[in-house]
Amino acid sequence: MDTLDISQSSLYQWQAIFDRYGSVNRPSTVPKGPERIITQAVLTAVQTLYEVDLDLYLDELVLWLAIEHDIKISVSALHSTLVKVGLTQKLLHKIAIKGDEELHEQWREMQASDDFLDDGSQFVCIEETSKNELTYVRKYGCAYSGECAELKDVFSQ
Repeated sequence: MDTLDISQSSLYQWQAIFDRYGSVNRPSTVPKGPERIITQAVLTAVQTLYEVDLDLYLDELVLWLAIEHDIKISVSALHSTLVKVGLTQKLLHKIAIKGDEELHEQWREMQASDDFLDDGSQFVCIEETSKNELTYVRKYGCAYSGECAELKDVFSQ
């Protein structure tokens, strides 16, 4: 032992490893992550959900998974899972929907008709002093790589 400059403690440890594994080298211990808890069916449901609601936040999706699919997952684990399947966060492209002219015409005709009460009881007043008409929607959404995240909505001019 003195010749090889090896301690007696090291020899005992190597002997214990050899007795346990049949070799002086321990097998590699590659860290294994948790099992995948989101199945392909749930990922398809998430994809369908994002097709309907592009600007869904991850914490809202975590809550939806817990309620609808009884899956408990952290926001960071969900984010990495979505990135692995190709869903990425993107800047939303806002596309304005034109107003319904037929509906507007019906409203004008209703106001001009005799069915409209003169006492003002059919009006609903909304106070909009704190409304920011430029940023009332979310700025980011999710879409698959190579696809645009488009939000179609009525926007103020």
